[in-house]
This record gives sequence, structure tokens and C-alpha cells, in this order.
Amino acid sequence: MVVVLLSLLHAAAFAEEERVQPMRGLLIPEVFHATDSERFSTNKIRTGFLPTYTHGERYTGVAYQQNRYAQDAWSTKTEQVSVITKAINPRTGLGYQLNVGLGQSDRGSLITTDSSYGFQLSDQNKMEVFANRDRVETQQALNNGIYYTLVGTSLEHKVTERLSAIVLGGAMLFSDNNTRPIVRARVIYDLDPTHGVTVQLRFRQFRDTDTLVTNHYFNPTTYSETMALIGMRRRIEGWVVSGLAGVGRQAVNQDPDTQTKLLELSVVSPVARQDYYLKARAGYSKSEGWMGPNYLYRHITGELVIPF
Repeated sequence: MVVVLLSLLHAAAFAEEERVQPMRGLLIPEVFHATDSERFSTNKIRTGFLPTYTHGERYTGVAYQQNRYAQDAWSTKTEQVSVITKAINPRTGLGYQLNVGLGQSDRGSLITTDSSYGFQLSDQNKMEVFANRDRVETQQALNNGIYYTLVGTSLEHKVTERLSAIVLGGAMLFSDNNTRPIVRARVIYDLDPTHGVTVQLRFRQFRDTDTLVTNHYFNPTTYSETMALIGMRRRIEGWVVSGLAGVGRQAVNQDPDTQTKLLELSVVSPVARQDYYLKARAGYSKSEGWMGPNYLYRHITGELVIPF
């Protein structure tokens, strides 16, 4: 019923899409690998069958995912079966994705989700609502079955033809009864539309309502970060190549400010090509963590869909 309602709401938005005969698809596979400076590693692999496949941003299917975590001599794994449906307009970025799954670990089962719905409010305004639910991925949290539920909404306002502002508000509810209100804001200026170059200013802040809970994850009383970034997005023969690099300052509790860094790169094949759909992304960041202000996080992910 939810999928039917979302499809009706977005029928007009997708009316201008090139009509392509629906096919089927295989997700073979989606992979994710991450490591950090605390010697924690994450490896995820997901495969799936898509009985309805129109293009890389519009399909419905089922998926199986296995997650493996390791830190020094410790390791564990979890599994998840999900129902997924996605309908995003490649031209506007608006639409919905609904991903609901049942995860299993040695600490029991958990209903998970990674879902969002974005729509046009007016000529200058877009809105998105989202909900995420999953396990907290640290050794201590996984051993104790700690999970979170994140809900929120964002509003994007087009100030001028080349200037946009985005504000996000949400709350992360942890299963240990801690709550984390979150605020994020971003200003984007289209510096060079011809070459897809933007400059951005980002701000994010959160606070934890209960810092006395058992220390299963990074849990400061307050955290804030301000970052300046430069972005690039180019279309090359239908492929979209994008990158983002930034530096900033962070404040944790009453400690002195320290530096943060961010670097992200991604490449996406033409969305509507009929032989395959490829999406790859890699990133690096430096921020605050359990061990102090020099927490390093590196990740790479790849997704391949074969239509047939």
C-alpha cells in the first residue's frame, strides 16, 4: 500500500521520463569496505533480484546482505534480508526509496530500514523526509545489541539561480535510551556552472541527552563542526564524475577546537543504459572519535546491476 501511494504521488514527476520497457535485474553485487584508525574494519556484500527494473534509479526487488566486522582478534557477522523499491527522477533527484529488512545476529533479530521521500514544495523549495534504523557499528555496540533509529526532514531553498540553502533537523534514538538531536545546514554556490564547480559551507551539530550510558559508541555531550568545501560534478559521455574536498573545525564538549578533513569521489554510469548500471564511491575523513580528534575513516563502495 505504501509503495502504491508513493507511486501515485510521483506519477506526474516521472511522466516526462523516457519510456523504457520494464525489465528484470540482478544486483551482483554491491560491496562496501571501511577501515578506521581504531583498527575497526567493516565488510558488507549484498546481492539481489529485481523483478521490476526500469533504470538504475527505478526498480523493485529483494536483497540478501552479509556484514562482517573485525577489530584486532575480535570479529562477528550479521545477515539481513530486505525488500527494496526505488523511484528517483534522475533529472531532479526527487522521488522515493523504501528499504525494509530483517537483520539477524547472535544478539537477535532487528527490523531495519533505509528509506526516504523527496518532493517539490514550490518552484524554490524541495523537501525530504527520511527514516533509518540499523545496528550501531562498534565492537562494544555489536556485542551488546545496540541499535539506533534516525528520523528527520530537510528543506532545500533556491535563493537565487546559483545559490541554494539546505537545513536538516532530526533525532537519533538509541536503544540504550540515549537520544541525539541533530541539526545540519549547508549553503551551496554554483561557482562555475560550465564545469560543475561549487563552493560550499557546512555546519552540523548534535548533543547527547544521556552521556552516562555505558560507553558503547562515541557519545559526547555536544559536538559541532563547520567546514568549507569545494565540489566538482562533470558529465562525460553520460557518465557522472563528482568529487568533494573540504577542511573545517570541530568542537567537542569544552575542548579546544581541532581540524577536520573530508574527501569524497564518485562515478556513476548512464542511468538508463540497458546493459549494466555501475555506481562507485570512495571517501576519507578526519574527525573526533573515542581516541581523540584524529579519528580517520576510509571507505569504498561499489554497486553493479545487470538488467536482462
